[in-house]
Amino acid sequence: MVTDRVFVTRNVAVLREAQNALNVAFGAILSAYVGVSLTEIDNRPFDHAVLARFFLGLAVFILCLCVGNSVILRGDYRLGAVFLVLAGGAAAAAHHEALVLGFEGAILRILSACWVVGLLGSNAALTAINYIHHRNRI
Repeated sequence: MVTDRVFVTRNVAVLREAQNALNVAFGAILSAYVGVSLTEIDNRPFDHAVLARFFLGLAVFILCLCVGNSVILRGDYRLGAVFLVLAGGAAAAAHHEALVLGFEGAILRILSACWVVGLLGSNAALTAINYIHHRNRI
């Protein structure tokens, strides 16, 4: 019989691999959308400083989202929540700059929401699986 600790460890390892794939997929989709949007604004003047702030906000969003998710997986929910709040602030700043550049804000919001829901939803699924496994062993 597999012990609870081994069961949880294996599930977390599988979830991390799946979430890495999710991060790559959403990163590629977001990059493709940004690339298409940049080709559209390339035909008119735009502020390079605004573009730099957009990419900086986007990078901070991705970093804080991934770090916050990893911290939550380790069980430190308060610190994870802090990183997720920082990710939300960075996403809001990047979204504002994207609107200034002429990007479609709704598409960015949908992509970001799906990404966050996918990561946190998979964390919730892992928690439920581990709880059910532990409950059945008692």
